[in-house]
Amino acid sequence: MATVQSSRKMSLASPLPVEQENDLDLVAFTMAALRFVNPWSVDTSNKWSQRIEPGTPEAKDRVITLSEVSLHDTPKDCWVVIYDRVYDITDFLYEHPGGDEIMLEYAGRDASTAFRSSGHSSIATKALDRFLVGELPLHERMYRRPGGIRLSDIPE
Repeated sequence: MATVQSSRKMSLASPLPVEQENDLDLVAFTMAALRFVNPWSVDTSNKWSQRIEPGTPEAKDRVITLSEVSLHDTPKDCWVVIYDRVYDITDFLYEHPGGDEIMLEYAGRDASTAFRSSGHSSIATKALDRFLVGELPLHERMYRRPGGIRLSDIPE
């Protein structure tokens, strides 16, 4: 059996010489800074004062960022982005013919590619209107912006 020997000169109490009178106490400084900016308290409250019902005319004028969409990723609050428009599909999850699992896979994210590749009909695309809650800001769009991805059959 091997043994490890340490030098008798080594002291674990203070391995580095620290002058307390002139140096900042970094631990105290860090804790004081964390009191002002607490990384464990994230404001996930809805910044909209009143809820806009999906499919209403007010929903077409509402601008919603991708960061806000990402907060709605649960079965009780599920939003997706399809062709730069934001849809609240919470009430449709369990009615979807393909099942709720595929919908929840894209909850809080862009589902345009999955929507297009699964072969949805123009009727299904038109049915999205009743779930519309807003649209992405121009700088976050991929389809509905100058120089964006061109698709001939996306709804206007």
